[in-house]
Parts: sequence; structure tokens; C-alpha cells
Amino acid sequence: MKRTFTLKSSKSKCLIGNLNVPADKSISIRALILTSYCVGTSKIFNLLDSDDVLNTLKALKLIGIKIEKKNNYYSIHGNGGLYKSPTRQLDLGNSGTGVRLLAGLLSTSKIDANLVGDSSLSSRPMNRIINPLNKMNIKLESHNGFLPIRISKDNQIFIPYKHILKLGSAQVKSAILLASLNIKGKTTILEKIPSRNHTEIMLEYLGARIKSKKNLISLESPNCLSPNNIKIPGDFSSAAFIIVAVLITKNSKVKILNVGLNFFRTGLLDILSKMGGAISISNRKTINNELVGDIEVRTSNLNCVRTTGKISPRMIDEFPILFVAASFAKGRSKFSGIAELKVKESNRLKVMHDVLKILGVNIKMGDDFIEIVGKEKYNNIKKIETFRDHRIAMSVLVFGMASNGEITIDDMSMIKTSFPGFKEIFEKIGAQIESV
Repeated sequence: MKRTFTLKSSKSKCLIGNLNVPADKSISIRALILTSYCVGTSKIFNLLDSDDVLNTLKALKLIGIKIEKKNNYYSIHGNGGLYKSPTRQLDLGNSGTGVRLLAGLLSTSKIDANLVGDSSLSSRPMNRIINPLNKMNIKLESHNGFLPIRISKDNQIFIPYKHILKLGSAQVKSAILLASLNIKGKTTILEKIPSRNHTEIMLEYLGARIKSKKNLISLESPNCLSPNNIKIPGDFSSAAFIIVAVLITKNSKVKILNVGLNFFRTGLLDILSKMGGAISISNRKTINNELVGDIEVRTSNLNCVRTTGKISPRMIDEFPILFVAASFAKGRSKFSGIAELKVKESNRLKVMHDVLKILGVNIKMGDDFIEIVGKEKYNNIKKIETFRDHRIAMSVLVFGMASNGEITIDDMSMIKTSFPGFKEIFEKIGAQIESV
């Protein structure tokens, strides 16, 4: 029988050094999709070499996009939206971003295509993009609101629409905007809860007729996007694991270089600073319209905190690792308005509750909240089931670095969907993490 390798973490003396984290997954996927729509060739530097991104790349090749890997960049030969019907299913693996954005883009591209994913992605709701697209006379077939999604070239007459989005979801917003690239007229989106705006930023960078003012976005179409070079910054969602690990590990100090600092991604920094985290930012600059900088973190004595649903869209992916920080903070923390965690790669609300309880954390869960009473020390020799969720796996390993004993995860394979080199990067700064 073939041996399955996984990871084990244990108490780390200190974390020290300067490092780079892998490139931003959200921006990498958008860069591939949007440059494929340009008329001409774009270069993408520092594209994330992860499963989610590579599955998006493969899907684009299947619909006729020529993509070449060079020494230090990818060359994307855009065809102005003239895609071809693929000869087989477009498999996006575990990528919710990839499947929802491609569904939007291809829904008005007059091709036939079937979009599928793995078992985790197939359990995630797709009506959140199907329903608003229906309002633009776009017909998508699905399996009762789940994958697979079938797109038909028989879709003929599309209409612009004034959308009001009650759900703070960048994927829904992006699916609408990408579908609207081929719809004559003005599409508008009013966000009740603003969400990350990488799609709007990149559309503007590539010459789209888009305007954003507060929570109102408008796109005039049809559009002809111009090719351009894109450099992907470090992924803040990956940096989040290092930030929290440094905060809760004794005698630690780390600088993370060239990290994306988009306002709608960095809610975790606001919360950790409020908890007393020693975090500073330097070397701020703008690269292809995205704010980038260096984040320096030092060991800190964290205090409890309370959050509401208002900040959730700015840090929805970071809640699992924030729960770890709260487990080591002084006092009772409460995180409310987080029901969206139920429909991520796993039910992160329940899974993180159950996992942290196993690890000895005083934790309580409600329908849309988690409450944690932190303490300084934990003693564990545990093997944890991660439900094939990369952020659960990485959060648990960080917990192990600050607790006594050792924690082993059941599966490490899915970590590469977003954070390739996780083990090696943590080893570089002194973390006790090993393959088992």
C-alpha cells in the first residue's frame, strides 16, 4: 500500500526572519481570466503555482486560449472573448472563484460548456450566481443549484440589469461583471455589503469602461480590453497564517515582504491590532492598481475581541486562523455575523468549533457566531480531521506551533490549492513542522 504523507507541528521556540509568501490566489485567477478576454498578449509575473490557479489555466486552454509558460512569467494570448466550445468538461477542482467567475464570463460567450468540480466544490451553492444572471436573460442549467453548471450557446438576447446585492460576495459580483462584458448597455451593481474589489481594479487596469463609487459599480459594454503586464503580489490570506503564528509564539519577529494590502482583504489586521497585536506596515506601493507593502509582526500578548458581520466580508477566509489567535488571547472573544463560513470548502463554523474543542479550547457555537475563552497554554497530542479544507489544516498546524505536545493533521494534500510550500516557508523561520 502506498504511504500517505501528512504534516505534524509542535511547540516552536521562536519564529525569526524575512520571507515572501506565495502569490495571491484571487488575483492570479482573475489575471488569467481577464487577460484571456483582452485583444492581444499579456504577461503575468509571479502567478501562483497552486491547484486552484492551474485548474483555471487548464480550463482556459480548453476554450481556445493559448498560454505559454516562460522563465519568469506566463504569456496569455487573449482573443477578445471569442472562445470555443470545449471538447470535454471544464474541471475547476476545488476553486469556487474559478468556477463562479468562469461561469459568468462564459455565460454570454455563445459557447457550449459544462463546469464541474471536486466533491467539496460540488456541495457549494451556485444559485447565488445563477439567480442574478437569470435577471439578465442568461439561462444556466445546474443540478438543483449545485454543480455541474451547463452553459448553452443557444442563449441569445441578453439584457443589462440594475442589481442590488444583499450578500457581500466578490464572486457573485465578479460573475455579473464578467457576464456583462458582452451585454450591450450599462450594468450596475449596488452592494449592500461591500466585498473585495480585485475584479473592478483589474478591469479598470485593462481599460474597461467601469466606474466604482463607494458601493455602486457600473460597467458600460461591450468592452474591448487592452493587454497589459500584471505582477501578482503576495497573498494576504497566506500571510495571515504566519502573522498569527508569530503573534502567539514566544520571542518571534518576522517581516513578510510584498504582500497585497487591498482594503477589502485586510480586515484581519484591524482585528489583530485591536487585540494588541504588534503589527506594522512599511514600503507601501501600488502595483497594477493594487496596494502592496511589507508586514512586520512581533510576539504579542493578545486580548479578547468582539466582531460583527460588518467586517466579515473583509476577512471571511481568515476567520479560522483568527479563532486560533483568540484561543491564545486573554478573555472572552465573540465573532458574530459569520454564517457564510458554513458554505466554504467545509462548514468552517462547525468544523473549527469541533476541532478547537478537541484541542482543549473553551468554545461555544451558535447559528452565526463563535465564542472563545482564551488561555495561555494547551497540552495536546492529537490527530485532527480537516475535512479536506486547506484553511482548517493550516490553522490547526499553527495552533500546534504555540501549544505543548504535537498536532498531526489527517491530510496535507489540499494545502497546495492555495499555499504551496507551506511547510518549507514555516521551516525557514524556525517552526517545528515535519512530514509524517
